[in-house]
Order: sequence, then C-alpha cells, then structure tokens
Amino acid sequence: MAATNERVLTKMAEAFNELADDVNSRSAPPRLSLSKFCRACRLLSPLIGSMGIAFRLADAEFSAKVDGLAKVSESIDTVEALINLDIPRNAGKDPGSNSRNLIRANRSVDLARIMCEKILAQRGNSITGPVLTAYEQVFGPYHSWAIKTAVRVSAFTLPTKAGLLRKLQENEASARVQMQKFVIASSAVIQYINNLFHSTEYGDELLGMI
Repeated sequence: MAATNERVLTKMAEAFNELADDVNSRSAPPRLSLSKFCRACRLLSPLIGSMGIAFRLADAEFSAKVDGLAKVSESIDTVEALINLDIPRNAGKDPGSNSRNLIRANRSVDLARIMCEKILAQRGNSITGPVLTAYEQVFGPYHSWAIKTAVRVSAFTLPTKAGLLRKLQENEASARVQMQKFVIASSAVIQYINNLFHSTEYGDELLGMI
C-alpha cells in the first residue's frame, strides 16, 4: 500500500480516534464503516514497513487483506453488514473469506497497539522486546514452531526506537503522545470488532482460526 511516512503516528491516531468515536456512539446500534476502517488500516503500513526487512512479508500480507476488504467495501457499507452476510451463509470459515480477512486485519491493528503500548511502558532504545511480545500475544498462538523461530531470529534486524522514529518523522515527545492516543482509540475498535464476532453463531470458532 503506497503511503507517505510524513507524520505517520499522528495520522494513525487521528484515523483510529474517528473510528473509536463511531463505535462508542450512542446511536442504537453503532455502525463501523468498512471503507473507513480500511483507510485507517492503510495508515499502519508505513509503520510496519519501517520495521525493516523482517516485516516486509508481514506488510505485504496485511496490505493484501486490507486491499481485499477495500474492494468489498464498494458493495458492503459496514463491518456489521460484512459479518452478517458471511455468517448465515456459513461462508466465514472459507479460506480467504471476507470475515477471516477482517479478523486478520484487526489482529494486525492489535499487534501495532500492543507494540506501541509496550514501547511506551519501557525505557531504553530497543524495540525488540515490545515487538516480540506483541507478536507472541497476537499471532504466536496460531503459528508453527518454525515460523515463531524465524520471527525471533528476524527480530535482531529491527531498528532501534530512535531509528524507527526518524523513519516515521516523529520525535520522542510527539511519538509518545500519538502512540498513547492510538493505543486508546484502537483498543475500542479492536474490541468492538471482536465482540461482533463473539455475538454470532460461530464467531468464536472463527476467532480461533489463523
């Protein structure tokens, strides 16, 4: 996904804050625009890409899922409608289904959220710990030993926190503010989408799939 690295964290925080406002709306029930969710997800790509070669494949896979959902958004307006179409037809379990692509995209948002949360909580210039913790919590349970080992080895190629912030054109102070905003806003969106699946007939089963 092509995007500029200019003020990446700021754009991420603003986009997910808008989504959080939508899902926290007092309207009955709230609605989450699928196209708006895809636009916000696209803003994560420069962050993932800035992690270096270790995350190049992850960025490509994430981008493909989001691009697929964006195409679907031309005919399906909301995340709720997407799930409500897949579940009754028992199509959600199919590999590459819209529902499974949505779950994977949402997990990538969760990966970024946990990574930012852990970076904020620690001192020092290394991001290896935060990145590995986020991976192990979000994707580790679904991956084989070989994939997990490859991820741990590739973590040694990660940039330092200072190097990452230079790529994102953020300074330490601005990065902390925007990361905190992103963590809070994305948490609401992630939980909202997960709850939508939990409320369906076999949503829990879907959430347990890779």
